[in-house]
Amino acid sequence: MCGIFAVSGRPDAAELTQLGLFSLQHRGQESAGIVTIKNGELQVRIGMGLVSEVFADGVEALPGRVAIGHVRYATTGGSHIRNAQPLVFKTGHGHLAIAHNGNLTNAIQIKHKLEGRGAIFQSTTDSEVIVHLLARQEGPVEDALIASLRQVEGAYSLILLTIDKLIAVRDPYGFRPLVLGRIGDAHIFASETTALNLIGAELVREIEPGEMVIVEGTTIKSLK
Repeated sequence: MCGIFAVSGRPDAAELTQLGLFSLQHRGQESAGIVTIKNGELQVRIGMGLVSEVFADGVEALPGRVAIGHVRYATTGGSHIRNAQPLVFKTGHGHLAIAHNGNLTNAIQIKHKLEGRGAIFQSTTDSEVIVHLLARQEGPVEDALIASLRQVEGAYSLILLTIDKLIAVRDPYGFRPLVLGRIGDAHIFASETTALNLIGAELVREIEPGEMVIVEGTTIKSLK
């Protein structure tokens, strides 16, 4: 069990994400991380320990209007900094970060196939399998993500951050929770509504099983 949180459209995105992660701390106490975007670059702070320990000196070094965060409880891969999330990568689709909650039951088989084709993994989490699959797909990043998720099995919710998009996905069976909220004109994603309550956001709805929600600038759209 892990906790994921994201904000799009607020100058204090990192601060809200830190508060959201505080409220989700019960979902994971091993590591915490936040990634934001500023001037087309990903800003990253990830560390082992509680949210209060990783961000003891605040989040001033994480500017930007879009942020994703993660608190981890290890279910796949050991308790190590290389497995702390959000995981950050440079791919043919550009720089991206992923925050993932859940388990992929066929991750080991896929990983072995990818390694046989030359893939080099930087962590031992099943989350990274999704990124390696995505990196081998062409087209818009949301289409690449859909093609990748069609190859995995299991229960998951995830948030993907690119330079210009925030994408939230829930598995086809809806086993892992994910909700959509709003605070003003900003869009919020969280594992639990308690995170929305803490930052004063309103609950819009649950992300539906098998749904992908894409936020790009001020626009939001849904795909199944």
